[in-house]
Amino acid sequence: MLNKDLLRYNTRSGEIKPKFIKIDDPALLLLAENLLLQYDAEMGLTRGQLEEVVNPLINTQKDLKLAKGLNKLILDKCTFSISSSLDHAQKRRDVFTISKKLLTTPGAISFQQYHNQVMDQIHVAESREQLDLVTKESGGTELVDGRFTGDLYEDLATNEQLISAKQMSPKELLERYNTSLVQSFLLHAKQITVTFEEPDQARMRSIFRYLRFFRLLAQINKVKCGRSGVPRKVVLEISGPLSLFENTQKYALQLACFFPAVCLMAKWKIETDVKIGNKELKLKLSSRSGLVSHYRDSSYVPEEVSLFADLFRQKVTEWEIIDESTFVDLGNEQLVFPDQSYKNENDDIIHLELFHRWHSSQLLTRLEYLEENPGTPLILGVDRAIYNKKDFKALLDNSEWFQDNGFLFRDFPGVDRVKKCLNSACQKAL
Repeated sequence: MLNKDLLRYNTRSGEIKPKFIKIDDPALLLLAENLLLQYDAEMGLTRGQLEEVVNPLINTQKDLKLAKGLNKLILDKCTFSISSSLDHAQKRRDVFTISKKLLTTPGAISFQQYHNQVMDQIHVAESREQLDLVTKESGGTELVDGRFTGDLYEDLATNEQLISAKQMSPKELLERYNTSLVQSFLLHAKQITVTFEEPDQARMRSIFRYLRFFRLLAQINKVKCGRSGVPRKVVLEISGPLSLFENTQKYALQLACFFPAVCLMAKWKIETDVKIGNKELKLKLSSRSGLVSHYRDSSYVPEEVSLFADLFRQKVTEWEIIDESTFVDLGNEQLVFPDQSYKNENDDIIHLELFHRWHSSQLLTRLEYLEENPGTPLILGVDRAIYNKKDFKALLDNSEWFQDNGFLFRDFPGVDRVKKCLNSACQKAL
């Protein structure tokens, strides 16, 4: 994503207008191509060397913010070497201390004598092999103009070597720039309203997978339904980082990462308030903006989810995890997208909804509904971070429904607790 100083936008009548670029602009495509060509891992360039070749390309552009922004997006997808476990700072201090003593000792000393004596005294403390302090001929650390270079300074960022860079076309880079502009604004957002018109059910399933993966707090409302009961309009109210009191930085990043999933839908629009400096501005965008998502595969399953599913199948035979319908309809235009759904041998289906640490504001409403409608085929898991809050601890401890149909968890639920709640919910549903 882009830093604040790289954001390009206009403001008009209290609204913020991102300055999107044309992804078919020949000059911009050429700039993107030239930048991408520099990030070739096979060349083995360091960060410092990359800056030397990239900066002239950037500085010749009229729009420096744009050029720097494109370069930032490339760098974000690069992997650089990590220095060894050697305490480089201490070794540099040792070299400088020894050098000072030698240079202040009376008597003439040649460069080669100075070099050899420094190497010998360093060798006393630790072997040359361990320090990687070898002679110039071996291609390792050397003494140039009275200073050591090479491995002794490999912990400095400028000496990190490019290992890999994400492959993308110039057009893909320009597309990602436009999307990143929006993502960067969402880092400073309050509540975000996302509307999908005539949503494709397969793609809606993908949207909610992303919501679940990024563990975002979302209130799901259906506005209109067709005769089949399938929503023709779905509205998501997603809490932004500025509406939370803890872990806002991490939540902001997850919200921004979710946005490209929105662009997968055919008809969408978002509306939110963002705070830039001392100003609070309204951001409105829709599918007409032409933004292109770089997300392609929504089938990724987090490792902890896969591990839980494998363990559940090993320990539980009377229930199976299924890929059920997208929504659980609670009535009054309220929809729930479950984290998992289960079916037993009698074809009874029970859904599981997890409330992570950021989801506490919706827990009260959901609990009230389930206590009034105990036959709803839904069980709840609540993060202990929520339970440890005084008000919620009392609420959950005093809820008879939750004692039978809910459980507490850290990171992800336990198999035995889920099984117990499934059996309880199934009996009440019958």
